[in-house]
Amino acid sequence: MILFKPALRALALALTLSATAPVPVLAFRPKPPTLIQPSLATRKGDPATWSTFQECIAYLERWAGRDLPDWVVHSSIISYTTRRPLYDPDGSPRLDAAGNQLCEQVPVSGRVFFPPAWRLPSRPRLPLVIYTHATMLEKTQVPSEFGGHEWMLGAAAAAYYGFAVAMPDLPGMGGNSQNYHPFCHGKSLAYANLDALPALDRLAGEDAYLVRHGYGWDRRLYLLGYSAGGYGALATVRELEAHPGQYGSRFKFMGSACMAGPFDLSGTTRQQIIDPAKPFAHCFYLPYVIMAYHGIYGDLLDPLAAFTPALLEDREDGNVLQWTDGSMDGLEVDALIGRRLGVPGDAVVLRQTLNPEWVAGNLDEPAYATGAIRKLLQENDLCRGWRPTHPILFCQSICDQDVVIQNTYHTMEGLGDEIIKAGSDPSRFLAFLPIGSPTDRITHVEGALVAIPAAFNWIYVGMPME
Repeated sequence: MILFKPALRALALALTLSATAPVPVLAFRPKPPTLIQPSLATRKGDPATWSTFQECIAYLERWAGRDLPDWVVHSSIISYTTRRPLYDPDGSPRLDAAGNQLCEQVPVSGRVFFPPAWRLPSRPRLPLVIYTHATMLEKTQVPSEFGGHEWMLGAAAAAYYGFAVAMPDLPGMGGNSQNYHPFCHGKSLAYANLDALPALDRLAGEDAYLVRHGYGWDRRLYLLGYSAGGYGALATVRELEAHPGQYGSRFKFMGSACMAGPFDLSGTTRQQIIDPAKPFAHCFYLPYVIMAYHGIYGDLLDPLAAFTPALLEDREDGNVLQWTDGSMDGLEVDALIGRRLGVPGDAVVLRQTLNPEWVAGNLDEPAYATGAIRKLLQENDLCRGWRPTHPILFCQSICDQDVVIQNTYHTMEGLGDEIIKAGSDPSRFLAFLPIGSPTDRITHVEGALVAIPAAFNWIYVGMPME
């Protein structure tokens, strides 16, 4: 659940495993898009060609960068408002007279990538992919500001496959930096994605480049995300399935790729948190959740009570409340937490970041069974209690130690049960692509560079379900 920074091993895995990973549930039938062998000049004026998605990503990363020219990929900023759900002190939704949850409006920013005009036939009509980015702790590392690396995958998908790829910054990030990001809060993330649709619809008639070249929509809408982005994508699917008529007629939802997300918060994730001995590679994740839920639910989850006193001590290097304010990235916070606890940042046991008395009274049994924290986590579970009616691809390394694969297994089982209750076959809607084998030991971060290209290809070839 972290913004990935590709390493040589990860890139090598992406190039090899994307072709060799076992596919027991569905069979990819890759076919290259048309018009995907351009001869584009690099910054030095040398010709550059790409004929695969990976080559397109490498081209953008090496030669295009933040000053992305329109003849490679056109991009537009989007600004809109989204809903921030409101809750009573006991964690229950605040309701209006009609029984709907009360929300306040907050501003959100984002970026949309479009294929260049030469890549498409005249008056192009495009499908839209809403790509929910992975974990970003530092507020500026977002698509609207070309922050981090992940935006390049969205840009490459636009150039290579001919999609329009929208990447909202999400609340609390980018243009909404005054708020705290609602990390792993399902309703907030779903609203942020879906509330972008009117702005995206208008964009085709407002952006000068799109107007000049006759861009428009072909109505198809897809959702995609990895890690925390996979969680946000699946939360958005749940919202769409619950309210299919509320989000306009200009887009028709087709399916989603929801990969390696913490879908089972009250079960699998809670077990990781209370494990007394197992280290967690990116320990900043837990303070991020606590601070986010405090911003949403108030004193039901009080950071001053939850964190171990050592992390709250205000020393020369600050404390955990300052480290997680969005001014530094997750790797920096990992190192600070580890230093404070006397271990390397990637060897921290999550339970050790918490006050033992708080854990006993909130996360351990028997208190957890009837406590308020369980209620909050269950509200944000995505693994049960609703039924998908459109294809979903789950894709993850089977050795993932950050977001353990039981999240995916439990989700497919829970949603499959709902599909069966409705008299249908889960294989019509749920597909799983495992990445690697136990001996490959592919990490959460490395798996992203295999899963995300595979997901874009799955969308392009028609989301085969077998």
